Amino acid sequence: MQRNPILRVEGLRTTFTSDDGEVVAVDDVSFDVNEGEIVGLIGESGSGKSVTALAVMGLLPKTTSHVTAERIMFDGRDLAHASERELRRLRGGSIGMIFQEPMSSLNPVLKIGDQLIEPIRIHERISYRAAFDRGVELLTKVGIPSPVQRMNDYPHQLSGGMRQRVMIAIALSCSPKLLLADEPTTALDVTIQAQLLDLLLEIQAETKMAIVLITHSMGVIAECADKVVVMYSGRIAEQGPVTEIFDRPGHPYTKGLMQCTPELTGNSRRLTTIPGTLPSLSALPPGCRFAPRCDLAQPDCVAGRPPMIAIGKEHASACIRADELVVSAAQPEGAEV
Repeated sequence: MQRNPILRVEGLRTTFTSDDGEVVAVDDVSFDVNEGEIVGLIGESGSGKSVTALAVMGLLPKTTSHVTAERIMFDGRDLAHASERELRRLRGGSIGMIFQEPMSSLNPVLKIGDQLIEPIRIHERISYRAAFDRGVELLTKVGIPSPVQRMNDYPHQLSGGMRQRVMIAIALSCSPKLLLADEPTTALDVTIQAQLLDLLLEIQAETKMAIVLITHSMGVIAECADKVVVMYSGRIAEQGPVTEIFDRPGHPYTKGLMQCTPELTGNSRRLTTIPGTLPSLSALPPGCRFAPRCDLAQPDCVAGRPPMIAIGKEHASACIRADELVVSAAQPEGAEV
């Protein structure tokens, strides 16, 4: 069944003013998020994932950043040309966001209840008592014990996992149509990570909201996402359905990320690493930005920016050797291509 995009980002570009002049953090990024769909944004730290989400939300500092886009369509509204007043009406209401660091995102001098009640009262204009009851209900829903007591606690009194659950509760407080989850399991042990991911999937299945899930983990993408957008150095390297990407990766960077992920099948293999590091935004290489780290690089890779090449239904890669990679991935191990 064909679903309609709840979010369509076209030609998003974000620059920052630095001591080295203007640097481009997000360069011509375009993707769709359909209703009820989970889209994963993946890449190393510095790839532009969080900046993309913050640009969509209009949360980047106006004094040091500049955001342009052909369109950022959300539920029929163009956020690229929306006023600050319009964005404030959407943020926390129709669009929720889970930020990376709950300890720095939660106000340390306000009680959990006050921070949870605020967006409810702003967007729904209900009484304090009704908002308090809604807050208790939300804390119960995200698995926090003794929710009435926790409403009167401060962030430092909660564990990291519980603070992240509070962030999820705040993001979901007004039943958003779209949730931007920026590394929602960062710095948590694997057991708590699994619990929180299961919680998000359970709530998403219940509410049918769309989710943009930002992560470093291909394992998380495989478990949770319907589509994946692979970002590298501010650009999209590859995007498509998760099954297509995992079965037939069409970009060396995507393949490298997959090879960095340990398998739980019992087959022991040495994890490979991607050599080198992300380039500095003030000294970006010409052409394909991944070329200096790529074993398959050739002179044409640095001659110009590689176009997005369609290699399947809704599957595209910004690699001039994408077709060759896809054919190679389809061959039995050890077979000649």
